[in-house]
Amino acid sequence: MLPKAGSLWLLRLLRDIQLAQFYPSILEELNVTRPEHFDFVRPEDLDGIGMGRPAQRRLAEAVKRHRSGNKPKNWVYKILGGFAPEQKETTPPSDSPSFLPEPEGGLKCLIPDGAVSRGELLGSGCFGVVHRGLWTLPSGQTVPVAIKSLRVAPKGPVGTELRDFLREVSVMMNLEHPHLLHLHGLVLGQPLQMVMELAPLGSLHARLTAPAPSPPLPVVLLCLFLQQLAGAMVYLGSRGLVHRDLATRNLLLASPCTIKVADFGLVRPLGGAPGRYVMGGPRPIPYAWCAPESLRQGAFSSASDVWMFGVTLWEMFSGGKEPWAWVPPYLILQRLEKDQARLPRPPLCSRALYALALHCWALDPADRPSFSCLEELIQEAWPPEGHCVRDVMEPGALRMEPGDPITIIEGSASSHSPSSTTWKGQNSRTLKVGSFPASAVTLADLKGSPATCPVHKGSPAWGEQHRGSTDGVRPKAKLRELPPAKSQRRNMPLQRIKGGTECTWSHPPGVPSGTKSHWGRCSFCHPEP
Repeated sequence: MLPKAGSLWLLRLLRDIQLAQFYPSILEELNVTRPEHFDFVRPEDLDGIGMGRPAQRRLAEAVKRHRSGNKPKNWVYKILGGFAPEQKETTPPSDSPSFLPEPEGGLKCLIPDGAVSRGELLGSGCFGVVHRGLWTLPSGQTVPVAIKSLRVAPKGPVGTELRDFLREVSVMMNLEHPHLLHLHGLVLGQPLQMVMELAPLGSLHARLTAPAPSPPLPVVLLCLFLQQLAGAMVYLGSRGLVHRDLATRNLLLASPCTIKVADFGLVRPLGGAPGRYVMGGPRPIPYAWCAPESLRQGAFSSASDVWMFGVTLWEMFSGGKEPWAWVPPYLILQRLEKDQARLPRPPLCSRALYALALHCWALDPADRPSFSCLEELIQEAWPPEGHCVRDVMEPGALRMEPGDPITIIEGSASSHSPSSTTWKGQNSRTLKVGSFPASAVTLADLKGSPATCPVHKGSPAWGEQHRGSTDGVRPKAKLRELPPAKSQRRNMPLQRIKGGTECTWSHPPGVPSGTKSHWGRCSFCHPEP
């Protein structure tokens, strides 16, 4: 209904506390047209129009604030204790007092407890559990969603967990990017619940580690995921935020060719020293993914996110293996700094992409590329693609038939004769990986001429100039040095790890992120005709 003349104040007051659905009843059934009229409204009257006691208390506080002349704050702002900015007022729709948005509208909102229903458990984290669910809109339409609920102790939510939960809500409220998970709204019930976009295909890590008969992912698709991730991180850096938990477990598959960055529980603003966030005490962090300055000083920046990007790249091309699983966590920092060791090159990773990863793992944060630079470097390191021109049936060789699309992972010429040159690649039809004669493949950009050597545009100097071990050989360790279980390795308090060093809290400058974006084309989803 349209607001009546002289009652717009009432509609605005109810909207500020997310009770606009009671506007017609309060105006017409209780005959409230002026603030003073609430003096004669009893709790039983509000019960009669379906308003619960918690909502009544919110209404009473809002009326008191209105009559005292204080500007009312948005209810979300009040709940978040100042984390989130106030939302701008919008013009009310003409027919409905309910202002819940459609999911594609982009506006974050409060959602009634009864409008969501939880289904199967999808996962759990430090302070919450995630269920598949349904969100029923005012129109009656149902939308599949993911619902993250605050884990509640017998005596209520723990203060730190509640603060972390609300911080994650406040961060997601202000983010809009095609490769960041979307927040629909917040349910102020028991427990508190975040209603988020559902990524129906699960995490990238689960897909990478799926057992047979699930086929491996195409190399070109992994490259596309890297470019999408870099673009999302450019956006996050432009908002002055550091993610601090980049890993394949936090990349969700919204479609077969689209990933979305999720889990913003460790996201922090880059305040204090320019481009730096420094932890104030021991808190769980993903130890094996962290940059040396994060392990030693508790310092995070866009450059430390770039380090994590390199580890995530390694995960993707190693089939979801755990980084540094062969090294006790408290020895990782020593391996990185003293031994200058790096994760070994995975079988599916080309030399150009591995050189890019090594650049992300530079000890000095200032030597690491920005995410905007990484977008271009990924494009330059994109593996060449071609087509098979003859049957390959030799023992031990990658089987292929004429017309099969082939992605070149690695090439090595054993002599000057093209016929004796062998390459390593992936057959995009069978998704098998192996070696094959270079003469059996024609590169797409050579227009039919036989290929003799794959050309990668990435600079090999990064890998050649890198010092230290990259062989990943497991160090000899005594029984007491064995690493903990995988479930205990990912998030370990920084200062509680055996052999850890004391924090020095130094503040070297971070690396600013750019804003330029380049988007690749997925030949897996959109093959050439």
